[in-house]
Amino acid sequence: MAAARFWQGWEQEIKAQKERLFLWIPVAFAAGIAIYFALPFEPSLLAAGLLLALLAGAGFKLYSRQFRNRIWFFNYLACMAIILAVSGFCAASLETAWRGTPVLEKPLKFANVEATIESIEKLEGKRGSRVVMKDVAIEELLRDKTPRKIRLTFRKDEGLKAGMRIKTLGSLDAPSHAVLPGAYDFRRHLFFEGIGAVGFSYKAATLLKEDNAFVFFETMRAYIHSVIGQNAGKVSAGIMGALITGERGEIAKADNDAMRNSGLYHLLSISGSHVAMVTGVLFFFLRLGMAAIPWLAIRYPIKKIAAVMAMLGAGFYVVLAGADVPAIRALIMTALVMMAILLDRSPLSLRLIAFAAMMVLVFVPHALVGVSFQMSFSAVAALICFFEYIRVWWIKIYSSGGFARKTVMYLAAIGLTSIIAGGMTGFFSLYHFQSFAVYGVLSNMLAVPLTAFVIMPAAVLAMIMMPFGMAAWPLKIMEWGVLKMLTIAYWAAGFKGAVIHVHQWPLSTLVLLSMGIVLFLLWGGWRGKGVALSFVVLGLVVAGFAKLPDIMVSGTGKLVGMRAGDDFYISSARKEKFTSENWARLLGYADKKPSGFYGVDSPVRCDDYACRWEGKGVHVSFVKKEQAVQEECAWAQLVLASVPVPRKTCGEGGMVYDLFDFKRDGAHAFYVGGAAVRGESVGDYLGGRPWR
Repeated sequence: MAAARFWQGWEQEIKAQKERLFLWIPVAFAAGIAIYFALPFEPSLLAAGLLLALLAGAGFKLYSRQFRNRIWFFNYLACMAIILAVSGFCAASLETAWRGTPVLEKPLKFANVEATIESIEKLEGKRGSRVVMKDVAIEELLRDKTPRKIRLTFRKDEGLKAGMRIKTLGSLDAPSHAVLPGAYDFRRHLFFEGIGAVGFSYKAATLLKEDNAFVFFETMRAYIHSVIGQNAGKVSAGIMGALITGERGEIAKADNDAMRNSGLYHLLSISGSHVAMVTGVLFFFLRLGMAAIPWLAIRYPIKKIAAVMAMLGAGFYVVLAGADVPAIRALIMTALVMMAILLDRSPLSLRLIAFAAMMVLVFVPHALVGVSFQMSFSAVAALICFFEYIRVWWIKIYSSGGFARKTVMYLAAIGLTSIIAGGMTGFFSLYHFQSFAVYGVLSNMLAVPLTAFVIMPAAVLAMIMMPFGMAAWPLKIMEWGVLKMLTIAYWAAGFKGAVIHVHQWPLSTLVLLSMGIVLFLLWGGWRGKGVALSFVVLGLVVAGFAKLPDIMVSGTGKLVGMRAGDDFYISSARKEKFTSENWARLLGYADKKPSGFYGVDSPVRCDDYACRWEGKGVHVSFVKKEQAVQEECAWAQLVLASVPVPRKTCGEGGMVYDLFDFKRDGAHAFYVGGAAVRGESVGDYLGGRPWR
């Protein structure tokens, strides 16, 4: 009887999902995109297209059948899910062909570059500017080998503006790959931005001509930053500029760290909260202004007019801020909310988030593998689920209360929002950044109202007043709010244990966590949600048992890192600091300073020619000069050389990796145990993808 009731309960719960099938459309589509990016080779777009056509035919045949029994229904659902997955697969493949770029095949120490400036981002202090350029021509480089865009850092950038055609002498290289197998791939990100080379300019650029390209928004961003710089101090100007234009290059590293460690970094990235605040400010004051004119308020639907104008203002803000994935998602949702107001319908539902996710994935498939998509959609979906669940009860209590009760409930809503969004995004933060801000709820309860009622309204007002030369006083209000927000960030980040650090989690953990979160949010019924929680628990267990590399070598072969017990050692504290810092973070040592190979307590023994380490039954040698190769090959089972090593020198006895291996396959990770060594590289992890 108990078993019968159990299966009967499951059957009823599965039947109840019929009303929620729409919510699973973007999930199936996303599964195809995920499969595409997980492949170790570039698949044939033609083959994927043919498969999609065959499946579409099968789906149509199933739909046209006259009978409608349970088996038919599940077959039809399975067919539709596969069609959606293959569609996502094809969309990702099409995006690679459309948005991708040739990647620079080898470094160019001295390259004469001619290009048109697309965008300029000022960097903090006197570090110059980061400039993205298009229509690139590089001397002695064939057109089909030339990246569509390049990114150069200029130390002398006086007078540079978007739209200029310039010429300069620079140093170029391909964008860096991941610092370890499985870590974040910087090159793939820039590949989809169309950037196939990065570097720096040796001198100030020479202006060739003023291009006629449409650079309205870039010119506006530059003007906004100049006005902010004239009316705000250096500490606040970078954050104020980031909140309006989305450019964060001028923010000091210490301020960035404080915002991140306090759980407030999301306030620096233009996302849902910012778009919602801008839309809300515009909607409220536009409606208030029209309501103050009786003739207008009586004759026209001012609420709907305000909704349309607020939506247009939000669109302008998103484009001005660079139209990143979180901002696009927020704009789509804002447009749907405003549309619901126009149609007198409820504006918030899971269908809305599903539609927004599908829109983003169709037009920007690679967003799925980015942290911003994962964090923003999981947080918004969780908030909608929670507030839909308590909606009736909440509205009843809120509407019958006075000012004091409404104030308390507003603060409670902020706290609940911070707990739910922070908890949901915390999983992805731990996976991607290996950290979690413990006091994020507390800091958000203080900083979010400040941002909503002071900073963003002042920013909107400053934008409106700027063309009239009257932006000084709203910018002063905004600066006051930003300084208070920074005070909150430093205060929360200063607590002992303010940040939890973990080591790098495996990809399987991300897959299990994502499956669990999606199932928990979209499934209607507690049985399915219980299964979802088991996926989450299993993902965390897998993360806890993940094996960490014992030895790491950078893609240049010049930097070596080694993990020994609870300590982390590096071959040089000066070389490739970015790589060594990321290694420490990925290994869970973000709050520790790595020791050097040459320290007194180091388990590594070095001379001018090589370094040796003996542990776990294995001899490892780090060769620095060719003269030591033969001797080290005779001693070690694993030889890692920063110089070329002829294979015949070491014979067939051990594992040998030299400079060319690291240059070709990128950073390497080695796992030592049981008198055996296993190695893997970024190249092995990526396979033959176009961004490699």
